[in-house]
Amino acid sequence: MRLRTRLALAFALLALVPLAVVVPPTLTRLRDTLSRELDARMEAATASAQESLERSSATARRAVEELVDSTSMEDLAREARDRPTRAIQAGTAEALMKSRGLSVLALFDREGRVLSSGHLPARRGDPDPALFAVTQQKSPRPVPVRVEVRTASGLRQLPALVTARPVDFGDLRLWAVGGVLLDESLAQHLARLTQTQVTLLAGDTPLASAGTAEPPTVTKALPLGEAATVRLVFSRAAAREAEQGVMRAFLLLAALGGTFAVLLGLLVSRWMTRPVEALTEGARRVAEGALESQVTVEASGEVGELVRTFNRMTSELKATTERLMASERIAAWQEVARRLAHEIKNPLTPIRMSLETLQAAQEAKHPRFPDMFKESAGVVLEEVDRLRRIVDEFSHFARMPKPQLAPVDLGELAQSVLALYATPPAGIQILPTLQTGVVARADRDQLTQVLVNLVKNAEEAMASTGGTLRVRVRSTEADAIVEVEDSGPGIPLEHRARIFEPYFTTKDGGTGLGLAIASRILQEHGGKLELGGEPGHGARFSLVLPRAA
Repeated sequence: MRLRTRLALAFALLALVPLAVVVPPTLTRLRDTLSRELDARMEAATASAQESLERSSATARRAVEELVDSTSMEDLAREARDRPTRAIQAGTAEALMKSRGLSVLALFDREGRVLSSGHLPARRGDPDPALFAVTQQKSPRPVPVRVEVRTASGLRQLPALVTARPVDFGDLRLWAVGGVLLDESLAQHLARLTQTQVTLLAGDTPLASAGTAEPPTVTKALPLGEAATVRLVFSRAAAREAEQGVMRAFLLLAALGGTFAVLLGLLVSRWMTRPVEALTEGARRVAEGALESQVTVEASGEVGELVRTFNRMTSELKATTERLMASERIAAWQEVARRLAHEIKNPLTPIRMSLETLQAAQEAKHPRFPDMFKESAGVVLEEVDRLRRIVDEFSHFARMPKPQLAPVDLGELAQSVLALYATPPAGIQILPTLQTGVVARADRDQLTQVLVNLVKNAEEAMASTGGTLRVRVRSTEADAIVEVEDSGPGIPLEHRARIFEPYFTTKDGGTGLGLAIASRILQEHGGKLELGGEPGHGARFSLVLPRAA
């Protein structure tokens, strides 16, 4: 990953990490706050509903007590003692009920028979055990019971808060049982009061409902004995919307902050990494050989000092390299001149001696002068041929042609070279191991020259002792390799470092250019010539070339 990308990501993380640290506890605290607020609202609403029911109960109790203590009820009781059938009619209770704001009222005799019913006139003359049972309650407060009332859909049992009071006149006792129905009007009143959805239930059966509550919801129940239950449904939608709003705000803030941080990181990282990238590119150009490369980007601080140091380094490196190359060229030509002078000097000595011998013989008019001339001429010609060979090899090394690259099957090439040695010298065995399909881009003639030179050297190394010459062609994923290995005495350790140097040789009469030329040919091909094997156990030369695609 590039440094610029890393810096941009680092800026983004610096912007997002604080949000990631702050958001979870903030949301948790918000949820706790909203939950406590909802709990408080539920408690307040429940208390308000409870108080409203108690007020309705108290109102019903006072209405019944006022009715019982009124002169109307006293007159009714007096007439009922004298003329019971004429005093209490079917509509008597209904008129009394409406005058006192009640929704349930029944007048009973001592045995529990309905004398008049305001909420169900048809009940007159019949018993109403459920309602009359209220007269047996000891509590002065209204109690919840289910009473039968006539509705548009027929008779229904609805819960009501009722209380009972006796009406005595002499030996006559009547019972007035009255109260208020828990119906749709009560549900609407409680819904307005608590701002919730209110449902009146008789067991599991809903009797009346008012108000709405958006999901998600929380339910609170107010039981009214066995007669009914008031269910309050509270909405958590507002709390959830607040929580989601805060989360959306945090996400928007995170997105904006992350985007801004990434953009800022890209700008800052571009400004910071531009000198580093320029230095990297400059170092790459220096590695490719452009030693005079300079970095022109502007920078300050430590990076600016690094840029200036790099520019000074490349300037000094170019000058130093040029001086070093000049010194190496001078040293190389001095070595070549010394080697060439040495190689030429050796043949000059016998030539000079032969000519001096002939000159002395001629001056002395020696009778064997013709024979001596013939013998000395042979020596001179032999040494002149040697001089010519030295000069030719030196010229070949100095003016080696550029290789003409083309796909070459190394297995087939090695087979053609080994065909030249179909009859090896006595005592030497050639064992080829040639992998097929190993192709490299190379100059066929130059590679042939290298292989011939290596096979010839191997045969010469085993000339006195005999042995085995192995030629292998193999490949790796990237390289094509030809190995020439002999079982001769090998290359001593002290000679290995100089084995590929021009004019270094350990053979009598050798010029020391064969392996130098072979190594240079491999270098021109983008490959290398490697020396292996253990001293005393033979030598192994490996031609390593890039495989053709």
